[in-house]
Amino acid sequence: MSSAHNAYNAGIMQKTGKAFADEFFAEENQVVHESNAVVLVLMKSDEIDAIIEDMVLKGGKAKNPSIVVEDKAGFWWIKADGAIEIDAAEAADLLGKPFSVYDLLVNVSSTVGRAYTLGTKFTITSELMGLDRALTDI
Repeated sequence: MSSAHNAYNAGIMQKTGKAFADEFFAEENQVVHESNAVVLVLMKSDEIDAIIEDMVLKGGKAKNPSIVVEDKAGFWWIKADGAIEIDAAEAADLLGKPFSVYDLLVNVSSTVGRAYTLGTKFTITSELMGLDRALTDI
């Protein structure tokens, strides 16, 4: 048996029997917490740096003031309430060269929320697509 500690033996997972059941079924642990926050993590590159600076911090923040961007060494961590949207056609104009939604997707490292592409736009949203809002087709 290993003495190494990891996430599989942390917090509630290190408990057994009644101690586990008491904490697992405790009233405060039976509540679903709703969040409207979404997160988009993009790998850094010259193109992505320009998109973050111009489209996310300027234009995006004007549309959604809750946007927060953090520099995480090789990545940009973007968090917002509701949605984050990046239009690859606008990015192409900004960069002065072809830039498709697929060029953007190559740089997506992680997301929290519901991600989808529609035309030239990449969106990460907290909405339940098809339930909160009708799906749109091109």
